[in-house]
Amino acid sequence: VSRHHTLWSLGMLGLGTAVATPFAAEIVMFTMPVAFAFIGGEHQDYRYRRGIGGELTPEVDRATSNVPFVALLRGKQSFEKLSDELKWVNAGVGLTIALGLATRRFVRRSPDYSLVRK
Repeated sequence: VSRHHTLWSLGMLGLGTAVATPFAAEIVMFTMPVAFAFIGGEHQDYRYRRGIGGELTPEVDRATSNVPFVALLRGKQSFEKLSDELKWVNAGVGLTIALGLATRRFVRRSPDYSLVRK
């Protein structure tokens, strides 16, 4: 999905946190990991292409992308292979936890405080 999954997972975590906050300063702070993931991933690719610190072959460079899902959308990779490699149980557990936390946040902030347990 991405050559730099670690950078992008941190970036997406920050982006999700930025969406949930009402403060402009926190939005700026939490969106910076996305900028770092993009710039850091491009810098790492640049170094790997030159043979400094790693290797990025032209075949892998053409078939993959720095930004998540771009190679899939451009047709360089297959959604069928992604579906075969995806761990559906892990995705389901993660989605369930995320929805539970989002629901909890919504219920706690609702104007009808009868829903809030004390």
